[in-house]
Amino acid sequence: MQKVLIGIILAAMILTIPSIYNRVQVEESNKTVETIVPYKYIMEWMIKDPELDQERILSQLQDYGIDTISMEPDTLRSLQQKGELTVISVPRMSELLIFNQMEPLRHPFDKQGVFIHSYGDSSFDDLTRNVFEETRQITVEGVDYTFVPGPPDDILEIPVGYDLNVVDAVLDSGMDLVPRMADSKNIEDTERMAEELLELKQPGIEKVLFSGTAAPFSTEPERLKEFSTRLADAGYSIFNVEFADLKGFETAAYTMDMDVVRLHSQSLTADNAFDIADKFTRGAKERNIRAFFVNANISEYADAELAFEELNKEIEKQLPASFQRGQSKLYEEIGVPLWQIAVGLIGSIAFLAWAAQTVFGNRKLTYAAIGGLTLLALAYLVTDMTLILKAFALGLAVTTPVFAVLLKKDTESKYYLISSYFKAVGITLIGIWLIVVLLNGNAFILGIDAFKGVKLVYFLPIAFLVLYALWGNMEKFIKANVTFGHLIVIGLVGVIVVFYLGRTGNEGSVLPYELQFRMFLEEVLYVRPRTKEFLIGLPIFLLALEMAKKYKTISYYLLIPAVIGFLSMVNTFTHFHIPLSISLLRTGYSVVLGLLIGLILVFLYRWASQKIITELNRRWQR
Repeated sequence: MQKVLIGIILAAMILTIPSIYNRVQVEESNKTVETIVPYKYIMEWMIKDPELDQERILSQLQDYGIDTISMEPDTLRSLQQKGELTVISVPRMSELLIFNQMEPLRHPFDKQGVFIHSYGDSSFDDLTRNVFEETRQITVEGVDYTFVPGPPDDILEIPVGYDLNVVDAVLDSGMDLVPRMADSKNIEDTERMAEELLELKQPGIEKVLFSGTAAPFSTEPERLKEFSTRLADAGYSIFNVEFADLKGFETAAYTMDMDVVRLHSQSLTADNAFDIADKFTRGAKERNIRAFFVNANISEYADAELAFEELNKEIEKQLPASFQRGQSKLYEEIGVPLWQIAVGLIGSIAFLAWAAQTVFGNRKLTYAAIGGLTLLALAYLVTDMTLILKAFALGLAVTTPVFAVLLKKDTESKYYLISSYFKAVGITLIGIWLIVVLLNGNAFILGIDAFKGVKLVYFLPIAFLVLYALWGNMEKFIKANVTFGHLIVIGLVGVIVVFYLGRTGNEGSVLPYELQFRMFLEEVLYVRPRTKEFLIGLPIFLLALEMAKKYKTISYYLLIPAVIGFLSMVNTFTHFHIPLSISLLRTGYSVVLGLLIGLILVFLYRWASQKIITELNRRWQR
C-alpha cells in the first residue's frame, strides 16, 4: 500500500510542475519598484516658504528617486491652507459684527455653519462644483461670503475635488500621479468623487490609493462592485497597503480581477533613511512589494531634501541589481487549471494517507482517511469553495512536520544520520509542494487571500509530539504526586510556550542583538534563514536521531523541539506573498546550516558521552 501511495504522490508532483513553474515565472518577471510621496508635504513646504517653486521641488524629488506623487481631493481646510479662501465660523462672524458695531446675525445665518470667502481668481462655485446643497449669500463690510449650514468640522473635511493645476504640474514634470479616495460619511460625496476620479483618468494616472480604513462604498457591496468595475473599465488598478485591514478591499480586488499592486508605507525623518531603505528593500525582495509610500513629515524643505537624498542613496545601495526603479506594474495572471488542482488534491489525499499509516500503523484508520478526504475533494470540485482547499492545506501543514520527524528510521543502516535527515527534509518539501499547488494564484501572492492557520501550525504539531512522547508513560504521569518542583517545571514550560507563540507573526518579539544578527545574515546570504530552523529545530533533530540509537525514549522528547524546524519550513511557504524562489533559498540555507550545526551537536554529544564513560571506567577500576 505504501508503494502505491508514494507512486501517486510522485505522479501528482510531476503533473503539477506547470503550476509551480508558472508562479515562479510570474513573480520573477516583475521586478520594478515605485516610490511615492504625498503632495500635501509639497504644499506645506511652499506655504512655509513662499519662495519655493513647485516645479523645482518636483524636479528635485525626481532626482532623489521619487517616481510618483499622490494627491488627495481638496477640502475647505486644504483650500484655506493654500490661501484660496477664508473660512469663518458663526461665533467668529458674530464677534466680527459686534466689533464693527453692526447688526447681529439673523435667521438663517445664526445657526450652525461656516462663512466662506474666496480670493482672487478663485470661484467658490467652481471649486465646490455643487458640493453643498444649501447655501446662502451674505455681504459683510463689502466682502461677499457664502454661508454653508452644518457642523463646521464636517464641512471643513468634505472633499470638494482634485486640484487640476496640481495634476497638470505633476504630469508635465514627467512623474505619475496617484489620486487618493476615501469612503466619505455622506454617500453622495462618495458618488461625486467617484465620478470625478473616473473623469481624471489619463496617461500618467494609472492607479488609485484608497484612504482611511474602508474602500469607497464599503457599506454597500453592490455599489462597491459597480464602482470597482468602472475603475477597471477606465484602466485603473488599485494599491493594497501592507498590514492595512481595509474594509471592502477584498471585494474591490476580486471585482477588478486582481489588478492590484502591493504597497508598503513608512515615515521618513531626518535620521532614519537607512532603516527605511532596509525595510523597503526587504519588502521588495521578500514580500512582493512593488510600491513604496514615503510619508515625509519634515517641516523644513532643506531638511527633507537631505533626507530624500540619503534615502535614495541607501535604496540604490541596498536594492539588488535584479530590481529596477520606476512605475510599478501588475503581475501577470497565474493560470491555475482545474485539472491541476484536482491532481494536487489526489496527491494530498495519498500523502495524508501515507502519513496516517506511518504514524498510527492502522489500516482501517488509513482507509477511513482516504474515504473522508476523497469526499471532501469531490465537494470542492462540485462547489469550487476555496475554503475546502484551505482545509486541505491546513491538514497538510499540520501533518507534514509530524510525519517528517516520525518517519520510520533504521538506526543500524550505514548512513543512518544523513539519510534520515534528508528523508525528513524530503517529506517536508513534498507537503510544501502540495500546499503551494492547492493555494496558487494572484490572490495569494498579492496577499488578498491568505492561509489562516499559521498559529495552529506552530502549536498542533508540538502538542501532538508531546502526547506522542508521553503516551507510553501517560498513566504514570496522571497518577504521579504533584510536587513543588513539578509546578516550577510546568511554569517554565508555560513561559517558553508563551514566548514561542509570541515570536510568531509579523509583530513577534525578538531577543537583544537578534535584529543585528538577522541583518548580518541578510547581508551575507541575500535572505536570512529562519532561526527556528537552522539554529534550533534541525540541529536538535539530528541530535534526536543520534540518541535514538541507545536512548529511544529520550529521543522522543527531543523530537518535541525538533519538530519546530520542520513546521517553520512549512510556514515559510504558507506566506504566499513571499516569492517562491525566496522561500526555496531561505529553506535551502536552513537545511545546510542546520545539518552542519546538528553534526557539531552530534560530535559534542559523542565526545561528552565518551568522556563520561572513560571517567566512570577509570573510577570503577580504582
